[in-house]
Amino acid sequence: MEKTSSVYFPRLRMKILPVVAGVIFAMAGCQSGESKDGNSASPSSDKWSCGKVLSAQVEEAVRRVADIPESVKIHRYGHPKDAAEELVANYDSGTPDEADSLDFCRFYRESAEVTPSVQVEFSLVQEVSERAEGTIGKDYRMGKLARASTKLGVLYFECSSKRFSLGAGATVLVRGESRTNDEVTETEEAAQEDNLRIIYESSRAFSDLLKCKSHAGLPADFKMPPEL
Repeated sequence: MEKTSSVYFPRLRMKILPVVAGVIFAMAGCQSGESKDGNSASPSSDKWSCGKVLSAQVEEAVRRVADIPESVKIHRYGHPKDAAEELVANYDSGTPDEADSLDFCRFYRESAEVTPSVQVEFSLVQEVSERAEGTIGKDYRMGKLARASTKLGVLYFECSSKRFSLGAGATVLVRGESRTNDEVTETEEAAQEDNLRIIYESSRAFSDLLKCKSHAGLPADFKMPPEL
């Protein structure tokens, strides 16, 4: 299986009693975002919520891969701008390993608002990890490298940005991951494409927040990349 960093940045986890979870998420749902303390996003920060930076095509891909029918609402929560700020801060402070599994976006079906159906996270890494021979999934030519299976989409991209090193600029390697927690019922090929679409568009938005030169080399529009 793919190797990942052994140091994990503490994730934002919502520990809400099932009795009140639905009420709280329903109140925040129309905002499609939240602040770091878990409350609804303010109007000034709402434009940076994952409900704003990701398109309807991503939600359609989430529905397909997580088998969520049109009759069930999807709520999006996450901190794209905060994740970018954390990543830059960790790099500049000399603690890049702590920029691990930074919360970008979580998609919840309204009937199950404790565990996200799909979650997207980003990390700073030193190198592209190798995929062990015989493991599930395939590698694709996108960014530095893309990888997908029925429940996972991974995209590595190099970001050259003046945001790093206190304005002096630097080039870093970023790893994005989209993970499906629900049962996948679509075909393996279709699930791989949907997972890549989700992580591609999330990575494109994240590269914008990091102000990566030339959008980190990611294409302007998604199409299924060639296999490696």
